[in-house]
Amino acid sequence: MEGIAEEIRVGVPEILDGWRDARGSAVDEEFYPELVEGIGKILVVFTEFLQSPSPLENFSREGATRALIEEISGRQREAGRDAVGVVEDYMALRRSVWRFVEERVDLSAVDGGEVSRFFVKLMQASDWATEAGLEAFDRIVHRDMESALGQAAATDLLTGLPDRDLFNRRLLPRALQEHERVALMIFDVADFSDTVAKEGVAWAREALLRLASVMEEAAPEGVVRARFGDDEICALLPGMNVEDAYRLAEEVLERLTQGPGDLLRVDAGVAAYPEHGENAGELLSAAFKALSTAKRVGGSGIVAAR
Repeated sequence: MEGIAEEIRVGVPEILDGWRDARGSAVDEEFYPELVEGIGKILVVFTEFLQSPSPLENFSREGATRALIEEISGRQREAGRDAVGVVEDYMALRRSVWRFVEERVDLSAVDGGEVSRFFVKLMQASDWATEAGLEAFDRIVHRDMESALGQAAATDLLTGLPDRDLFNRRLLPRALQEHERVALMIFDVADFSDTVAKEGVAWAREALLRLASVMEEAAPEGVVRARFGDDEICALLPGMNVEDAYRLAEEVLERLTQGPGDLLRVDAGVAAYPEHGENAGELLSAAFKALSTAKRVGGSGIVAAR
C-alpha cells in the first residue's frame, strides 16, 4: 500500500484539481481559496494515514485532524454550504482520490490484498472525516443561530442599536478590558416624555435615530453606540480621554443644530476611565452624575465628570 500512498502524495495537487472541478462551482468565490486550502490539508492527512500501518483509531492524530475538520467546517459554513453540501465535499474528495489511483497506478501489478487494504483505509478515513465534518458543521450552525438570537434579543427595536443589557453585560466591560483608556458619553433628549405624550412614538423614533445618526457621523471609527434608556444614547470612545469626549460631544450638539427639522435639544455627560472610575460601575456613575448636572442646568449643555 505504500506504493499507492506515495503516488497519492506526489499527486496531491492533481487530486485537488479534480476536487475543485467537481465542487468549485458550488463554492462562494469569496471563500473559495480558504476552502480549497482546507481540503488540501485534509488530503495530506489522508495520505499520511494511508502510508502508515496505523489503525483508524490513530487517524485523529490526538485531536489534530478533528481540529482541521472543524476549520474546514467553518469554511464550508462561510461558503454557504448546507449539511448535504458538507457530505458532497468529502464524497467528491474520495472519488477524486480513487479516480487518480485508477488512472495513475497499474493496479494489475499490485497485490490484490494491498489494493483491498488501501480501499478499506480510504473508506474508513473518508467516512470518519465526513461524520466528524457533519458534527462540527452542526455545532457551528447551532452556535450561529444562538448568536443571532442573542443579538436580536439584545438589540433595541426602535433604533437598532445594542440595548442597555448588552452594553452593561458585554460592551462596556470588554472595552475597559481591552483598552487602557476609554471615554464614555451619555446623551439625553430633553423633555422626551412630555414630547412623546404630545407627538407620539413616531417623533420619539425620529428623534433617537437622528441623535444616533449624528453621533455616528461625528465619531471616529471604533466608537460603540447603544441605547441606554428611553431617552438616552451613549457612546464608548476607546483610546480617548475626557477632553476628547467633551470636544466630540460639542460637535454632536453643533451638528444637531444644523440638521433639518425642529431643533432637537440634547444634554450630555462625559467621563473617562480610569480617571473617573476604575471599573464599569464607577465609570457609569460618574457619567450619569455629569449628565444630571447638565440636565439641571439645561440649554443643551455638556458637563464633564470631576
